[in-house]
Amino acid sequence: MPREETAETLHKERFANALRKLLHSRKALAVPVTYLILFVSLMAIVSATYSLAVVKIGARGAMLKASVAKQNMQTLDDAIHSVAWSYGASQVVYMDDCGGDFQTSPTTRNLVLNFTDEQSFLSIVFNSSIGEAFYELEPSELGYYGLFVRGDERAIINQSASTMTQVYIATGSQKQKMSLSYRPSATSVVTRTSNGKPLNLIRVNIISLNSSPSETLGGKFYLKVTASDIATASTLYEFNQSVSSLAMKATLGDTQTTVWLPISSNAQGAVVGLEIVVSSVEVREAEV
Repeated sequence: MPREETAETLHKERFANALRKLLHSRKALAVPVTYLILFVSLMAIVSATYSLAVVKIGARGAMLKASVAKQNMQTLDDAIHSVAWSYGASQVVYMDDCGGDFQTSPTTRNLVLNFTDEQSFLSIVFNSSIGEAFYELEPSELGYYGLFVRGDERAIINQSASTMTQVYIATGSQKQKMSLSYRPSATSVVTRTSNGKPLNLIRVNIISLNSSPSETLGGKFYLKVTASDIATASTLYEFNQSVSSLAMKATLGDTQTTVWLPISSNAQGAVVGLEIVVSSVEVREAEV
């Protein structure tokens, strides 16, 4: 019996010693801790990759919808140009679903035109809202603010190669918006002689959307574009001294631009006829 107790006691002591060594062994703890760290790291990588994929998919979806809105606006712009200077002309255009609401806002985009020689006179020749149409764009990680799809930021142009159209991305009340509006175009030509002075004609063309009803449309729809009115206001200016150019200053929204128009004159002076031609284009939902 004493020998059996001794052997049993010896086995217990060896087991206890081995257990103590295992519990105090760094290698024994290193293996599960390493697996735990790898598992946590892998989960973090998977989570980050998933989040990035979701963001990219959302951004691509927003880009695709913005592309549809861009195509819609260009189609609408082409229709407006095709009817603008033919009174009563109309055209129907199809607007595809781009995920955002389309709106017409006839009382926005105020345009002020000042005619001056920067010395002796300054005359306000136009002061009215010209309206706009726009799409509200879905939120996107990409910033489109300030991007011009057609045209540029100038408030008035005097080059035949430039377009009156302004399709651009602006900031709305809560979202970005793709806006369509128009800036004036000014030209000057010499026509004949009046009272011994060269007679110059300055013409400013304006496309206004302020005759459109205020509407909000979503999904797929049709728009009817009609040239509802073409009005001309004429003013005659006579100068008794030589004049080489006159300025047309435009303030459109928050943008100011000045164009200088060449004038033909002689020692007696010059006569300048100013024509402001406004095409009122109505954009409304079409009944089809």
